[in-house]
Amino acid sequence: MNTYVKVQQAETQEHFIVSLHFSEDQLRLVRNRGFKRPIIENLQKSKIKHLFINEMLGCPIVSFFYQDRRYTFYQFGPAVIEYLKENLAA
Repeated sequence: MNTYVKVQQAETQEHFIVSLHFSEDQLRLVRNRGFKRPIIENLQKSKIKHLFINEMLGCPIVSFFYQDRRYTFYQFGPAVIEYLKENLAA
């Protein structure tokens, strides 16, 4: 599934389109960069903290902290937020 994510760390924030996939114990984020190699992040589900599910300006969001970063996912495709909720809130 593809969606839009904001990653905040200290005083910086970056916005990306990522492809996300869940396995048994991790969330895999793949950020394509054209002809360059994609950037792949594997987040351990057990280390995800402070899960926050809400709406912002009428748009559903899922947000959490992982290590020293805050990830915020926005509804950008069909059922993305439901997919995240189903796999993170379980």
